This record gives sequence, C-alpha cells and structure tokens, in this order.
Amino acid sequence: MGDNKSDKRFTIGLTILIIGWLGCLNPYWIIFVGPVFLVGLLIVWFSRQRILTKILLTLLPILFWYPGFLAFMYFGSKHMTPETFLIPETFRGQITLIYNEPCGEIIEERDGRLIYKIPDNGVLICKNQFETGLIDHEYYFVDRDWNKVSKIDMLIKQNFNESYTLEKNEHEPPRDKVGLFLEGTGSQTTMNNDQFVFHEMHVNSWDSLRVYKTGRHEKLVDSLLNLCRTK
Repeated sequence: MGDNKSDKRFTIGLTILIIGWLGCLNPYWIIFVGPVFLVGLLIVWFSRQRILTKILLTLLPILFWYPGFLAFMYFGSKHMTPETFLIPETFRGQITLIYNEPCGEIIEERDGRLIYKIPDNGVLICKNQFETGLIDHEYYFVDRDWNKVSKIDMLIKQNFNESYTLEKNEHEPPRDKVGLFLEGTGSQTTMNNDQFVFHEMHVNSWDSLRVYKTGRHEKLVDSLLNLCRTK
C-alpha cells in the first residue's frame, strides 16, 4: 500500500513539475509558474524514487530550459516571409523601405523569398504590406545586372568599442569592415505630416556610420514619397 502511495505521489509531482517547466518557457510567466515547478519538484523529492531519479529531475529541467525557450520562441512566434535584399555593390549609406503604398512597387517573390532590389538612391517604395515577426533576412551586393557578387554580413553597433562603452568587446569587428546595420522600424510622418510605414538599415563601415548625416536622405524620402503619392 505504501509503495502505491509513493508511486502516486511521484506521478502527481512529475505532472506538476512538467506543467510548471513548460510554463516557464515563457519568461513572462516564470514569476507565476516558477513556484508551480518548485512544488512539483518538492513532491518528487518526497516520493520513494531513487536518489538518482530525483537528481536528474532536478538538473535536466535546468539544463534543457534554454533550448526549450529557443524552441518555444521559434515555434510560438509569428514568422515573417523570408526576405532577400539585393544592394548595388558600390552603395554606401542609408536604405529606407516604405510599405503599404498603393503607388509603390510590388516586391516579387522567388522560391518563397521576397526579393528587394534596392535602387542607387537607397529608397524603395513598396505596395507590400508591412510584416512583423521573426525575420529571415539575406543581404547581397550585386552588379548592374542584379547578379550576386558577395554576401553582406550583418553588424551590430553594440559590438564596437567607444569611449562610453562600459564593457569592452575583446572581439570587436574591424571598424573599416563594410556591413549591414539594422536601424528603426515603424511609422513616422513626412514634413507635410503624411504618415508612412518604414524599415531602415545602413550599409557602411562602423567608422563611416559614426559620422553619417541623415538629413539629406530624409529630404529625399519625403520628396520621393510625395512624388509617388501625387502621380
């Protein structure tokens, strides 16, 4: 009779532990379901299972939490349509994509990926709707016939050391390396108070990006968007 009770206690504890662990895969729920996990673990430790089983059920959820979290984020999040950006090989500066514009271009889809052909001025006005979710982006330099020349690496501003950097990056990328920096995404207004939806990025080296002035590009965006809308 005692063994049956201990088996039942283990089953209940394991069930509660699993439910609590699954809930903890969402970081926002940890404060609520973390105690559930601990209660389940406590019940397991009061069962008559072998000590090795109890140790494994204590350590394995911790070891597998991060892979589980990544899987939860991947399968539980919305995914954007994969996108490929073809950028003229001599282009350096800011790229602005403008979405949801009836006067804009329709971005073609090839092999399941949206293909963005970035013009020399860096401004592309699209009919396509703006998507949100996990991104799958590829960036390439291309020649005048849109043939791929080389892949562009994505760079992150925080990886570069500046005077204000509190924790220095020992593996700082070369500051003269040309790469792609992601910038803002959202909506804003033109100088005429007309709203538009945008996505911005820069193709440059870090040393050049630090001194880049955006005013001229913003005026170009306003001008091209106004011209598009008044056709």
